[in-house]
Amino acid sequence: MTGFEGENIHMDLRVLEYFLAVADEENISHAAELLHVSQPTISRQLMDLEEELGKKLLIRTNKKVMLTEDGVLFRETARDMIRLYAKAKSDYAGKDELEGDLTIAAGELESFDLIAEKIKDFHQKHPKVLFHIRSGNAEEICSSIDKGTADIGFIVQSVNTMKYEVCSLDVSEEWGILVNRNHNLAKKKYVTITDLQKEQLIVPENSMLRNDIREWIGTEQSVAATYTLFRNAMILTEISDWVTICLTAEKYTGSNLVFIPLQPKRTSSVSLIWRKRAVYTPVMEKFLSYFDIQIMNDK
Repeated sequence: MTGFEGENIHMDLRVLEYFLAVADEENISHAAELLHVSQPTISRQLMDLEEELGKKLLIRTNKKVMLTEDGVLFRETARDMIRLYAKAKSDYAGKDELEGDLTIAAGELESFDLIAEKIKDFHQKHPKVLFHIRSGNAEEICSSIDKGTADIGFIVQSVNTMKYEVCSLDVSEEWGILVNRNHNLAKKKYVTITDLQKEQLIVPENSMLRNDIREWIGTEQSVAATYTLFRNAMILTEISDWVTICLTAEKYTGSNLVFIPLQPKRTSSVSLIWRKRAVYTPVMEKFLSYFDIQIMNDK
């Protein structure tokens, strides 16, 4: 899994939880409050952990705690060890009822309806499973999966298949523009690149999507703002004459905004992604089976 595999390690799960909390919070005091233990206890346990491993995992400053390169690698190992313990505990306990947590990081997409339906059906059958839904763009979602703070991603962007497992879903999102109802483009059935000349644009912050859009509309177009959360872009569009480049948004536009598709038509396919070569919890395995996905844990 990482450079720590096979080392003579004797730390217990509690220390791993301390380390992961500090890595996530980037602050020992915050982690201590979260775990309801004293700050000196966590500090002492983490120093003992570093001594046991013979590696420096953390860089401590007055303002925050950062991971070293070894710390980043160990975070992946620690999360897998926690997941493996949870899986073993579930397997050997012989529980009939599935329980645990599942974190899904998703773009703000209309096709999230598909995921929402699966979550609803899954929870009806497994009421002890707690779902955590996080919003973000593709870069943020991939980062969350890399860090282990998200189990599954729901995105429209292609990713590195050497790094992630990818399941392309039979659904796509259509690109278009969002304008307020008083805009001179609001009554059009579709818009062309020519229609967008001289317009002030709001475009996604995601660098790969911005590059794609730049290829479509040309580099001379005026970009007034970028966005990561679409709802904030909607507010800005509603009070201005600016034009937002976005994916299908007809379900959420309300009475003051209009979504108009691009011509020629442009679409992006939607995929589920998750980390390769990880230990998958029973909850994650079962949820992915709802999409006819069968995954195998590393042995």
